[in-house]
Amino acid sequence: MEDEIDLTQYVKTVFRHWKLVLGIALAVVIATGVTSFVISFTTPPVYETRVLLQPIEASPKRMFELAKSSETARFMLNELSNRLLPNEHNLASVEKMFKINVSDTFISCAVRSADAQRASLLANDWARAFTKYATEVALNSLPSDSDLQAQIKSTYTFFQEAQGSYESFQRTSQVEKISKQIADARLLHQALQLQQSQQNNQGSSVSGDAGSMAFLLLKVQSYTSLPQGTQLPTGAAAPVSKADINDLVGELEDRSGIHGKSAGEVFNEINTLSLTLEQESQRSTELLNSRDTAWNAYLAAMKNAQEVNIRRVSMNTPVRVVEAATPPQDPVPSNNRPAANMGVALVLGLILGVIAAFVAEYFQKKRPAGPANGAVIASEAKQS
Repeated sequence: MEDEIDLTQYVKTVFRHWKLVLGIALAVVIATGVTSFVISFTTPPVYETRVLLQPIEASPKRMFELAKSSETARFMLNELSNRLLPNEHNLASVEKMFKINVSDTFISCAVRSADAQRASLLANDWARAFTKYATEVALNSLPSDSDLQAQIKSTYTFFQEAQGSYESFQRTSQVEKISKQIADARLLHQALQLQQSQQNNQGSSVSGDAGSMAFLLLKVQSYTSLPQGTQLPTGAAAPVSKADINDLVGELEDRSGIHGKSAGEVFNEINTLSLTLEQESQRSTELLNSRDTAWNAYLAAMKNAQEVNIRRVSMNTPVRVVEAATPPQDPVPSNNRPAANMGVALVLGLILGVIAAFVAEYFQKKRPAGPANGAVIASEAKQS
């Protein structure tokens, strides 16, 4: 078919111009080889060494971040200025010179240089400078003396205010007065109940041992506040007159400040006084707790200041060198490999030669046919 591609013609074209193909390929190989060998002999060897550090903090993440930060690079630029060459006195060069890598537990700093001794010196100098910088950062993270003293002063002022509020409340507190008033009101309530019982009996005196003993107990409690359950002498008691009960009621009314009220009204008054007492007691407890909290805060501030001062005096470096850098014996393997480069050049040269062969064939066919060329073309036509 006319549309089929005849590969034989292409192969013949390449073979007709084999000298051109091989010449170009050989030229590319030779040029690449010469260039590779020149680079190998003119480029000085590069040596690499590294120093290994380990954070000794409970949480090493901060040291890992600090080692790779631009702030550390700026610190190195100033700290190692006497070790740097004139063209290395910039942040980009420093970041490129010191390759920082971190693992789960270690920080490594790798340094490359044409001088093996200089590479090890720079790596160890970086380790010493980073240890110094990490210590400064750790110390600066602690509160300053002025901040600690301000905290102590603030907490003590708060305690003084709380103590003053508590003492002021205690001076004006009605807790003791209300408590006594409630106790007297309860006695009054019982006396009024006894008086009501006498009136219900419509007698001039309270008869029976129970009524006499109740009156006697009220009388004793009004003076001695005997605890509940106190045993009184047993036996027959003298009858209690109405006048005796009225006198006791009048005395308890004067003491409690409650006059002319019935037993039920006195009971309500007792409830009101109990609510007031509960509020007063609650306020007293709140002020006392506030004072104690302020005092504990003051003690905590004092303790924190002491601990910070101890840490500041006895603080060790937050990182330590676990493996110092040593001058490397062998240079870093070069990426320039002449044999591999020449192999690649041979392939590229052959490709370029084949392309050149087809270009030459194209222009050869475009030339006008002379006597000699016509004979050649005719011969090629017969062969094909």
